[in-house]
Amino acid sequence: MMRRLAGMTIAISLTFVLGCGGVSVRTYAKPATGERQYGKVKKVAILPFDSVVEGAQAPKIAGDLFLQDLLARGTFEDVEEPRYVAELMKKLKLRNTENLDREIVRKIGEELQAQALIFGQILLFGVDDHSNIVEFVMQVNLLDVKTGNILWSSRSFADASTTWGQVLGVSEGPSVNDVAAAGVGKLVARLDNDFRTAREVEVETMLEAAKAQEIVGAEAPVGEAAPAAQPQIAPEDEAEEILLQVKPK
Repeated sequence: MMRRLAGMTIAISLTFVLGCGGVSVRTYAKPATGERQYGKVKKVAILPFDSVVEGAQAPKIAGDLFLQDLLARGTFEDVEEPRYVAELMKKLKLRNTENLDREIVRKIGEELQAQALIFGQILLFGVDDHSNIVEFVMQVNLLDVKTGNILWSSRSFADASTTWGQVLGVSEGPSVNDVAAAGVGKLVARLDNDFRTAREVEVETMLEAAKAQEIVGAEAPVGEAAPAAQPQIAPEDEAEEILLQVKPK
């Protein structure tokens, strides 16, 4: 009996060790400076994801997962309703996001009153016929609607191999949706972390600049005007207000 139990324990352990697969995320974030780039993004709109894989299910599933995770994180004050985004894309006769130009990006931002647009593409979603490995790959970009420039970009890779539990028939392996959820979840987590960190850097930089300006003004000789403030440096009261807005929820 002890030997059977030990054997079952080993099999279950192998199920987790050999079948867990993994998730990796590569990201790019525009360096944070004293200029308000991240702090000004209060509302975002998620455009329908494109896909290079067959079927319409993959982008819909990935889009729903992304929206749910983003709302749960509370990274932004507001996220536009998907139905309103779909209505606007239909109005603008946009079937996908491949041909977005600066004017269209600006127009969408104005119509939805969003400071940034999120769009992406599903590159892999399914089971490899030869290896039976469940695979999911997703690319996501976040654009500043005012400039049309990429503020943040990421690619998520997720997979799960066939487990010994599946081979022995004692357990079921992860589904494609499970793997996609893991890939999307880690990508959104990185987005949340990168934005919160960048906002803090912006606030700290502006506070330091405002304090330095105060010191310069206090040291100016009587009757002599203090040097003019440098462009793109927020006053201290504005920086303090931003600091309150970006404190972790």
